[in-house]
Amino acid sequence: MSKPRGPDAAPLPRTHAPPAPITSGWRRQARALAPWVLALLLALALGAKLVHHNQVASAMLHPARTPVLAADLALAQQALHGGVQPVSFATADGLLLQGWYKPSRTGAVVVFVHGGQGNRLWFLAQAQALAERGIGVLLYDSRASGNSEGDTQTWGDLEQEDLIAALNWVSARPDADPRRLGAEGFSIGASTVCMVAASDPRIKAVVLHNMWSSLREELRHKSGTAWSTWLLLLDFWWAGIDPDRIQPAQVIHQIAPRPLRLVAAEGDHDTPVAVEQALFERAGHPKALWRIPGADHLDYREHGGDALRQGIAQFFAKSL
Repeated sequence: MSKPRGPDAAPLPRTHAPPAPITSGWRRQARALAPWVLALLLALALGAKLVHHNQVASAMLHPARTPVLAADLALAQQALHGGVQPVSFATADGLLLQGWYKPSRTGAVVVFVHGGQGNRLWFLAQAQALAERGIGVLLYDSRASGNSEGDTQTWGDLEQEDLIAALNWVSARPDADPRRLGAEGFSIGASTVCMVAASDPRIKAVVLHNMWSSLREELRHKSGTAWSTWLLLLDFWWAGIDPDRIQPAQVIHQIAPRPLRLVAAEGDHDTPVAVEQALFERAGHPKALWRIPGADHLDYREHGGDALRQGIAQFFAKSL
């Protein structure tokens, strides 16, 4: 029982229930909007990634051309000591390809296949070394390159049809002995030459520069991630390219017993020298691997210099 309180007694403290937590309106809205904002940011990031991917894929499949000019023909006439003939021939799928032909004085002819974004001028210095030995040379622009028809670079797939058309054209030349044909290719052109030479016995000697083991491996190397590789393969399939038709590592052994030379740039970041070494080990005999110290993918000709050009010319002269 409590004691009565007098007038002077200290008042007892009043107790209050704690106030209920109040969440402000803007916080409730922020929490509600957070998932949508996050989804929007992810969508924007994915969109930016896809835009960049589409730009890369477009540049790979539809690269800017480097046209061959009238002044270039004059340059070729000088390098090959005259007699260069502008020529054209059609592929099985109806494209007209443009090129230059220097007739043979020995019956032997070498067909050159340039790489991506290139044209027939890529091998002009090498062709000069052959022409000086009397060997005929055919330099042409692959489809979607130089002055040839076509709008899609197929990375060694349909370019095989280009090379077959070139071999057909050369074989019908009166100055050419169809039993003495060679082929040389760089990068995508090397893949093209390897795939055709593996099944076409008309090619009696082969030189391959900076070549990948397969298109799938090349795209994996260039893209860096499984997701990007899958997207590129999808783009290639959509463009009508069959990656399984570009597998040099699977067929390079079929070139034997015809002589083969591989050229590898030791500083190549696009096509690592380990790739060339593995291809060399898969190839049959006779074969040789020429490694160019300090060279990258595009400057191996400068680093190899006249020794490389003359070495290749001597190889073809001996093999054809």
